[in-house]
Amino acid sequence: MRKVSTDKITPGDVAADDVVSPSGNVLLNRGAPVTPAMGRRLRNWGIAYVYIEGEDNPDKGVTPGGAKSEVEIKSELYDMFLGTLDSANMRKIFDAVCNYKIKQQGGA
Repeated sequence: MRKVSTDKITPGDVAADDVVSPSGNVLLNRGAPVTPAMGRRLRNWGIAYVYIEGEDNPDKGVTPGGAKSEVEIKSELYDMFLGTLDSANMRKIFDAVCNYKIKQQGGA
């Protein structure tokens, strides 16, 4: 199983787990094919990532020393800020926190 950002879904991906909305509704069942178009719809519903069947590529998106990649940092923070990003001020705070966390990890 691998964690994939909803904007990085590729044709042929299959959901490794149910995708559930913040309100608890199942949006996509485990084992269902996930298309890039579905990824865009999931992102619109506030879903930042999904778990896809298959092995995780240990070299893809991992920074040296086990630090989190920029995508992982943003995905985790997006989950924390979910439901608040409609506000321009909260979007600024989200961006500032992302930049701070990325710099802490030694990222770009």
